[in-house]
Amino acid sequence: MAAANPNATNATNATNAAAGAADQARDHATRMAEEATKRFEENTERMKEFNSAVVETSKAGSRVVVDNYEKAAKSFFEMQRQMAGASQSQWVKDAAQTQIQFAEEVADAWVKAARELLK
Repeated sequence: MAAANPNATNATNATNAAAGAADQARDHATRMAEEATKRFEENTERMKEFNSAVVETSKAGSRVVVDNYEKAAKSFFEMQRQMAGASQSQWVKDAAQTQIQFAEEVADAWVKAARELLK
């Protein structure tokens, strides 16, 4: 029998070692990719929850603004009515009432549209 070639044995051992190291590296890379994907998905879910909370908080604040606008507008229109009622001239009273009614209708439409958007 012929003696085994020591160079061939060393080459085979080196190839096997390299293949084993490559397998370990591939497994490690796969685990890292899976972990990164898992963390990305978790962070995405957290961001969705955060964004939902921000939107709801903004809507709640906006509803308060709309309510306050509506109250202020009604108060302002009432003050205008009182001022118009103090006039001695009927045509001034009529013109003021028409203007106030128009402004109220515009304000009411704005409030209604704003509330619809904030649902």
